[in-house]
Formats: sequence, C-alpha cells, structure tokens
Amino acid sequence: MSKKPSFSYKIELGFEEINLPIFEDILIIGKESPYGKIEISKFFDIFIPDQFIIIEDNHPNVEAIIINKKILKKVSAENIIALLQAKVFPFISSAEILKVELKIKIHYDSFELSI
Repeated sequence: MSKKPSFSYKIELGFEEINLPIFEDILIIGKESPYGKIEISKFFDIFIPDQFIIIEDNHPNVEAIIINKKILKKVSAENIIALLQAKVFPFISSAEILKVELKIKIHYDSFELSI
C-alpha cells in the first residue's frame, strides 16, 4: 500500500481597523472603474451625508472627483481640480479609483494685530 503524501498549509493573517470613509481628502473615480460615481455617491449619502462634494470631469480617464468639503473651505474647487489635472491625472488609468491625500497648511507673513 502506498502512503498518501502529507501536506500542510501556511497561512498569514493580518487585520486592522478602518474608519469610514476609507479616505479623508479626495477620491478620483476612473471612467471604467468597477464602481461609478452613482454607486459611490449612494454610499456617501447613506453613511456620511453632507461631508463630500462630487464634481464631474471631462478628462478621458476620469469620471468624477469626490472632495471633502473641509478642504473647500480653504482652497476653491477650481484650484483643487487644476492641481489634480496637472499632478495626478497623468498617472490615473480609466479602470481605477485613486485615493489622494491632500494636506493644507496656511502660513501668514508677519502682521500686526490691534486688540
């Protein structure tokens, strides 16, 4: 009688806590991504209403841009979109959803304050 070969499994397991939304700043949705702006906007409306704005774009690879409203209190949507078009859009494919981290620091030159 032949002996059956024995085998074993090697399993690696890891996990971490996530918070909703999974991103905090900007999400760029490709035109052929698995989830379009309608599906993603429904998710936001249910779980985190009134925190993000969805802006459609006519770039060949980009369907929409989702921006956290707190960013728009500091920088206009037009300036954010221009920045993304120049620095991020060249690297996005139409089939992906891209998370963009954008940190804004505001600095003032010296000024006098009368109280």
